[in-house]
Amino acid sequence: MVKKINKKKMNPIVWFIFAIVLPLIIITVLAIVILSLAGVNVMGWAKEKGSNVPVVSSFVKSEEETDLQIQLDQAKETIEQQKEEIKTLDLEIDSLEAIIDQQEQDITKLEKKTISDEQLNNPLNEDSGSDSLKQTAASFRKMDQEKAAEILKNLDRQIAVDILQQLSNDVRGKILEEMEPALAAELTQRLIDG
Repeated sequence: MVKKINKKKMNPIVWFIFAIVLPLIIITVLAIVILSLAGVNVMGWAKEKGSNVPVVSSFVKSEEETDLQIQLDQAKETIEQQKEEIKTLDLEIDSLEAIIDQQEQDITKLEKKTISDEQLNNPLNEDSGSDSLKQTAASFRKMDQEKAAEILKNLDRQIAVDILQQLSNDVRGKILEEMEPALAAELTQRLIDG
């Protein structure tokens, strides 16, 4: 009897992987390690050779491309930082412009207040001018000369002169007669000069 030995045939794909691919991978890894330990730049050599192969070159980046990519990334980061800084400065400018507007409004209010205060403090100003001056002078005409002299003595000299100019010569003379001679002389001199 003849015995038949059945040998199972191995699948050709599995045979290819274990007989060819796996040993090649092991040999390649060992060669890279040994050459690296010996001081050979294996990765640089592989990139250089891979960049010359048409399909592989699209996957391998040269040092120039890597440097350019790094510079591009840095430039983009700088641009983003500058955009943020511009936004911050724009907000600061808006804030300062608002402060300037507010201060200009305050200045305008203060100027108006100063003008109105000056008008209140100077009742004989040009706006109310001759009307209030005439009314005041009319009050002095009817007043006792001694009391009128006391009032004019305490007023601002220019206002006193303006009132005296509005009075008749007789009334003016009687009021000046009741004043101290030095003050009467000063007011008379201003009346002549004015």
